[in-house]
Amino acid sequence: MRFFSTSAYNLHNIFYTTRFTNISIETLNILEGEKAFKAGWLDFKWKLSAFYTVQDVFDAPLYKLQDEKSLFHQWYFYYESKYLLIETIMCGLNGFTTASIDLLLRLFLEFNILQTYFYRKLKESQDYGLLENYFKNCFNPSWNTLLNQSMPPDNFCKPIKKRLDIHLKGLSESSAHPYQPVHSPKHSGSFLPEQTLERAFFFHQISMILEPVLWLYYVNFPMLLHPVDIQRKFGFNAPVGLFIDEQGGEIIKRSFSANDYKYFLDYSVKTNDYRDLMGFYTSKNDMTEEEIIATWNEKEDGSLKSIKHGHCIWMAKMRALKEGMALKLMKELPRSIDKIPDLLNYDSWKDYYKKVK
Repeated sequence: MRFFSTSAYNLHNIFYTTRFTNISIETLNILEGEKAFKAGWLDFKWKLSAFYTVQDVFDAPLYKLQDEKSLFHQWYFYYESKYLLIETIMCGLNGFTTASIDLLLRLFLEFNILQTYFYRKLKESQDYGLLENYFKNCFNPSWNTLLNQSMPPDNFCKPIKKRLDIHLKGLSESSAHPYQPVHSPKHSGSFLPEQTLERAFFFHQISMILEPVLWLYYVNFPMLLHPVDIQRKFGFNAPVGLFIDEQGGEIIKRSFSANDYKYFLDYSVKTNDYRDLMGFYTSKNDMTEEEIIATWNEKEDGSLKSIKHGHCIWMAKMRALKEGMALKLMKELPRSIDKIPDLLNYDSWKDYYKKVK
């Protein structure tokens, strides 16, 4: 299994919202071709692929709610962080490491802590009220509360909490205050939008933050370490989320070192979520190929070439649906956007600003 060839095209399959500059393409070719980067760059790509695979287990539980959109809004934080990660990497590929590391990574980390915090709180209360209140009133718990309640309260998770806490404090120090001259972007040789040898190692710092973020999801979603044949049990009428397929499981596995994978695998099988979900999966009878094919919606999804082909379409459809619903929170730009610049000159603003709450 191979991901990301030397061309920017394959990376674009994940970063589908971006356009690669000549500088970023040159950087990619260096990272793919030079032995000095090979091991670390490959490890980073597996972690990046694992982060994109995490979304496959996101479900839509029927908790108490005021707004039916809350079924998918609970995953807003993950998808927002995904776009921050895209910006972080694109800045790094173009040589803007101050923006990439100092300004964006802390936001990426915070959004994912928020995600697992709300996942656990909603599951515990069986109520979307806390989430709806967050979006309505911008309520934000303290970071100590978020960290403590974003993962299970057991000894296995204590090192994860400490790692996240250290990263939060470190990123806060580097991004929230003026820094010493030694940390200046000029120290690496240039202020221009170009790549330098020192800046080309930007992905190591991103990988360092991405690793505990993945741990956070692995302890909250143990089925990420237990891939299954989804169509064999459910056809193309599978529940939203809950399980990942065998390719996703291989990606998750490759995001670990061998020892770490064993630690997390042993932890996962002791969780109630694993026992409940695997029990639900195994309780289903295997479907024949004919029964699986019969669940395909040809009118909506086109002709079915094979079960594997159908699975790829189904997975892509689920990802697009969940992301689209999660980001429905974003409001459209005001229709009078063309008039806004008129308010920003001092003559108009000095009278208008008092109306702004």
